Parts: sequence; C-alpha cells; structure tokens
Amino acid sequence: MKINLTEIFHKQKRVITVFQIDNSCLRLIQVSQDKREKKISMVKTLDLDSLSDEKLAFKISDLALELKIDSRYLVLSIPRYLTTTRDLDLPSASPLEIKDMIELQIGKQTPYASDEVIKDYQILGSNVDGYSRVLLVIVHRDIVNRYFKILETAGLKAQKVGFSSEGLLSWKNLVYKGKALSPNKAFILIEIDYDSSDFEVVLNDKLIFGRSISLGFSQMPGQSELWQKKFVDEINHSIYAYQSEVMGKEIDRIIMSRPRLVGDSLDKTVLEKECGLPVEIIDQLEGVQLTAEGTDSYNRLVRTDLSFSGMIGLGMTFEEHKIDLMPQEHQIGKAVKEKGKDLYLMGILLVFILVAVSGVFLGRMYNKERYLGQLKQQLEKVQGKTKELNAMIRGIETIKDRVYTRGLSLNLLYEVHRVISPEIYLVSMSFDGKESLTLRGQSNEMSEVFNFVNKLEESGYFRDVKSKYATKRKVEDKEVTDFEIICPLENKYKITDKHKL
Repeated sequence: MKINLTEIFHKQKRVITVFQIDNSCLRLIQVSQDKREKKISMVKTLDLDSLSDEKLAFKISDLALELKIDSRYLVLSIPRYLTTTRDLDLPSASPLEIKDMIELQIGKQTPYASDEVIKDYQILGSNVDGYSRVLLVIVHRDIVNRYFKILETAGLKAQKVGFSSEGLLSWKNLVYKGKALSPNKAFILIEIDYDSSDFEVVLNDKLIFGRSISLGFSQMPGQSELWQKKFVDEINHSIYAYQSEVMGKEIDRIIMSRPRLVGDSLDKTVLEKECGLPVEIIDQLEGVQLTAEGTDSYNRLVRTDLSFSGMIGLGMTFEEHKIDLMPQEHQIGKAVKEKGKDLYLMGILLVFILVAVSGVFLGRMYNKERYLGQLKQQLEKVQGKTKELNAMIRGIETIKDRVYTRGLSLNLLYEVHRVISPEIYLVSMSFDGKESLTLRGQSNEMSEVFNFVNKLEESGYFRDVKSKYATKRKVEDKEVTDFEIICPLENKYKITDKHKL
C-alpha cells in the first residue's frame, strides 16, 4: 500500500483555486476544503479586452497576494472550444497498446505533429470483440504554454490542467447527488456561456460525445426569442451529429446549466417541444455549497452572463480528474519534485521513529552515544538524497532555459537571408540580445528597401518592422540608398530576463 506522506504532513484545510482564461475574460473560483467539506469561498472575474499578457500577469500577481493562492492546489481550466476531442474505437483492450495507438492517431485526427499538441485520453470501456472506446482530448501546445507563461510571470505554477467538460460532468454529479438517472440511457449535458455553449452526451457517467456550440447567450442581447430559436437549431444539429456517430444509445433527457443572466429567458416548454426530450434548466449554483464570502463575491459580479459550472466541477473534484492536459516537461519536473518531497518527508518520519525507539532503549540501556550516532547516519543519508534531487531539479531548469535561447540568433540570420533580395547589400546586423534586430545596408533602388521591409514584416519572426531612414547618395556617378531597418521580434521569440544565459 502506497502511503501519501505529503497528505499526512499537510493540513487538512486547504483552498483550491481554478483559473480559466479566454479571449476577453479571466475567471477565478476558490474552493475551501475543511476535512471532507468543500464550499465555494470566492468568485472573481477580470475583463481582458485591453490587457497584454504582461499586464494580465501583473493583475494575477495582485490576486495571488490578495487571495493567498497556493500553487500546490492550482488548476488551469481549458474550455471546450479550445480543444479537439475524438471518440475512437481502437482494436485492443490493453492499456499499453491503446497508448501506442493514441500516438499514431494524433497525425490522423489533427493537422499538427505530435510534439505540437498536448493530449490525454480516457478509456470508456471495451466490448466482447476486443475493441475499446476511447475519449481523446487534444489542445495545441501554444495555448497551454501561453497560460503557463502568464501564471509563472505572476509567480504561480499550475498543478493540473483540467478539461472543462469533465468539470461540467462533475458539476452534474454534484447537483444530482443522491438522485439516480435512468441506467444505460444517455443524456445531454449543456453548459450555456456568454459566447459559446458546451454540448456533451453522457452515458454511465462518462463523456461519449461532445462538441462546442459557437452560440452564447450574450451574442444576441435583447433578442431572447431569436436566440432561443437558433439555440434549439444548434442542439438538434448536435443531436443529429451524435446519432450519426454513436448508434443505439437512446437519449433520455437534456440537462442545462445556466448563468444568472439567463434566468427565465429559456422557455422550457418550447425547448421540450422542439427537441422532443424532457428538459431540465438548472442554475449553476443550485446544490452548490458556498461560504458567506463566496455568496457575497458571486452577488457582486458585474458580469452575470458567465458560466462557472465546469470550473466548479474541477475545483470540487481536485483529486479525481481523469483528463490532465499538463505539458509533459512540466509533468516530469513535478514528478521529480514530488519524489524529492516524499524522500524528505520519509526521512523525517524515519527520524521520528528512530528517535522514539531510541528513547525507549536509552531509558533501559543508558547508551546515548550509540543511538545518537545511528540517528546522525540516517540524517546524512536523507540529506544526501535531498541534495542530489535538488541538483537534478536545477539541472532540468538550466537545460530548459538553454533550449529556449539556443540558436535564436542563427534562426534570425537564416530568416533574413531567406527573404533578402540580390539587390540588397547588408553592411551590418545588430541584435540587442532581447527583443529587436537592426539591419543597415545599401541598395541601388529605394523601392527595393521598402520591398525588403514588407518581406521582413511577413516573416513569422518579426512584427511592426520599420525603416528608420533611407537616404540617397552618389557613389561614382551612381545613386545608392543607405538604409537602417528596425525589426522588433514577435512576443513569443523575445528573450525575457528569465531566459538570459
């Protein structure tokens, strides 16, 4: 039996924080856990319309101080519309074989290479023919890396990257606690949000089909009847897509999670008539326990069209996530650190036991020096292992930083060489080592200089390329144009202080 030493030494009271970042809004909820009781203790939002990633990181840093966010219990929620999901039938019941098959499926299911995406999967079940039904969840690596960079700039590190649809299912289980649904019958679970909706089909407490509906409640303000008509059309289209892909699984009902703003705008009778299924419309906080501070923070929200159902589910089931979209390099670093913590705590526990045992023998045998020597030896072993692990962690961090910066200058040189025309003669290239490349040279024609600027602007490495000056002068009865071009790097190629060697 594996003993979780971290849980033994950590206090039972803890606060779990869930972040979700989309194009225009940051959402945060906190779940306070005291022993086995969990309650929502804080709900916050932040508009991002005019915030850069650096300013957002600054805002999150302020939130971290204000709310005392503990990175050990920090979850990053990835919304359904940023993911690609596939329900696969694979010809194997072996978990190891299925893992290998999943790697082969990435190239077939997405236009990206395997190293460009982050993936996780859940085995939904196997049949008598030896085939397994697998839910595959894929998100582009750039999306998660961007969120990680923002959090790390703010001084935080996510422990898990959750799938919001899995959180939505957990929310349903929380709301329906003690209430049984029809066994062996599928039901539809929908989360209505401000700019999109999450459509999921659930069977035996597992997600067997899902898609994002690009229709949110706030997209048609003041036109609730027209929105409802379009929403029903999207639901029926999604039901048709499900029935075309998954045969023989009858749908029993539709369960909808709604934010506060939706209120009574949805007509249950119309929905049931148009969809031909029983419909339940549930407020996102129904059946959810909140502290007094959590209730107050929710009531004070300016944005009442935002959904928190999936985030609530992820926060309430922190230890039970089946899908984790954490990048592999972070998983390795996390595993090394957890192993180091376990060894350190095991050493403390061992020392405690030895001290207790030694006390008994010291009282009987009066041989303090012998037992004191044994304790020192054990402490030295533990400290030696801890130092080795710390050295491994520092090495991993150094390698990661060097990989980030290695070769950037060569890449910039190659990119300039790729786009330069024969009519351009470069005198110098100057890279400031951080965020900008300066090119100086000559050309016979002024137009060639501007053409060169346009090609640099189209490159994926630079943005806002500008000509600082372009002046003509005569050389041996010929006119030549001297120029200087400033090429700022794209944000993702800029070298921050963290990556400088």
